[in-house]
Amino acid sequence: MNNNNQPISRKKAAIILIVVMVLFMGFIYLLNIFFQSDENKFGKFIKIQNYSSKVKNLSGETREAIESTLYNTVEKNVDTTTTEPSKIKDAYIRDNSNKQEYNAQSTVYSGTFIVDMESIKQSYRVTYKYSHRNTADTGGTPISITCLAPNELIYGDFNCQDIISAQSNDYDEVTSVIPYHGLSFALTPDATQAGRGLVINARLIIPEIDLSGDKASQLAVIEQYKNEVRKWLESKGINPDDYEIDYNYDKDGNLIDNAPVVTGD
Repeated sequence: MNNNNQPISRKKAAIILIVVMVLFMGFIYLLNIFFQSDENKFGKFIKIQNYSSKVKNLSGETREAIESTLYNTVEKNVDTTTTEPSKIKDAYIRDNSNKQEYNAQSTVYSGTFIVDMESIKQSYRVTYKYSHRNTADTGGTPISITCLAPNELIYGDFNCQDIISAQSNDYDEVTSVIPYHGLSFALTPDATQAGRGLVINARLIIPEIDLSGDKASQLAVIEQYKNEVRKWLESKGINPDDYEIDYNYDKDGNLIDNAPVVTGD
C-alpha cells in the first residue's frame, strides 16, 4: 500500500512544483511589464516589436536612438492628451521595406525601413547610418524619421509632420516623393545642415563594369547617372536647380560612399 502511494505523492509534488514555478514566472513577467521604464538613454521611446528579427548588424544604442526618435516624431502627430506614444505596442517594420547596405571601405551600414502602427493609423520611414568604428564618417544625419510619400501610406493621410516638414512646408514637393530607392539611384532629404535649406542626398548605384574604362569614360558614366536623377526630379515637377544635391561621387569621379545591398526582406 505504501509502495503504491509513494510514486503518486512524487507525481503530485512534481505537479505542484511545476504549477508554482509557472505562477512565479508569470508573476515576474507581470512585474516586469508593470515597472518597465518608458525611457531609454535618449528619452521616451516606442518599441518596434519585430526589430530584432528584421534589423541586423547595428548596436543596441542605435536601436535606442531609432526608437526614441520615432517617439519624438509620433509625438508631433498625435493628441498627447489622449495618446501617450510610449504606450504604443503595435509598431512593426513593414514586410519588404527593410533594406540594408554595407560599405566595406568606410565600414558604414546604411539602411531604411518603414514602421507601421495600426492603433494610431500612422506610418513612417526610418533611415540610418552606423559603423562599429567610432572614428568612421557616417556623413549627414545618422538617424532620421520622415513622413511617407502618399503612395506608401496604408492607413490614409494623417497630415504628417516630421523634422523636415516642421522646418518648412516649402519642401512638400520634395518630401512627398522622397525618400526614393530605384535601380540606378536612391534619394533622401536632409534639412538638418545649417544654412543649406533642404539638401537632396543622391546615392548613385553604378555597377562596377560601367566604371571599368578610363577616367574620362568614368566621368561620363557618372554624369549620365546624375542626369537620370535630374530627369527623375523633373518628372515629379521638381526643378533640381532649386536644391543642392549631394552625390556619392565627387567632381573628380572619386567614390565618397557606395555599397552593395547585403541584407533585406
